[in-house]
Amino acid sequence: MTIKVNLLPTERKKIAFDPLAGILVVLCIACAVGCVFFGQSLQTQINDQENEISKTQAKIKEIEQNLPVIDKLKSDIAKLEDEIKVVESLVYDPVRYGNLLGEVGRVLPSNVYLSSLSVEPSTTSVMINGTAKNTGGTGPLATIAGLMSKMNNSEIFVDASLASTSQTGNETDGYGFAFSIEARYNPDAAAGLIENKKVADAKTSADAINS
Repeated sequence: MTIKVNLLPTERKKIAFDPLAGILVVLCIACAVGCVFFGQSLQTQINDQENEISKTQAKIKEIEQNLPVIDKLKSDIAKLEDEIKVVESLVYDPVRYGNLLGEVGRVLPSNVYLSSLSVEPSTTSVMINGTAKNTGGTGPLATIAGLMSKMNNSEIFVDASLASTSQTGNETDGYGFAFSIEARYNPDAAAGLIENKKVADAKTSADAINS
């Protein structure tokens, strides 16, 4: 029996490089690097937003601490505005009451005699008490009705209403009717502010036409 022995060197197996595997490795590395950078970017955004939240919360706390001061300032401003209105009212009061008395004299019939005249600035109300005499060819009741009509047609007085009336007098003195009239007045009209506004508006219109 013959035994054959191969004394030639054995050829080593070559390691083949797989291109697909290389591409996959490169893609995995690129994805890993991209994920790292993306994660860092997200973390940076989270940190920025957390810082913004902290700043906003600090501003809110500061505003909340200043709210009492702001409320006090608003209250002080409201008080100052009320004081300004009072002062302005006092400035126009002499003119206002002078015009009120003048308007009463204008609408008052000759056969009416006043017993009292009261003005309440807080409610802009007027109370007129008097007596209409049966003289001058006009009856007392017709005189009272005419007085109320004149007051309602006035630029100063509005909402005139008869509060009460009663017959008074005798044959010697002449019969009449005592009355009480309640009305309101326009404070701006009484102070002449409306008339001034009309003049100013007319002047503005004239200037616009001329220009």
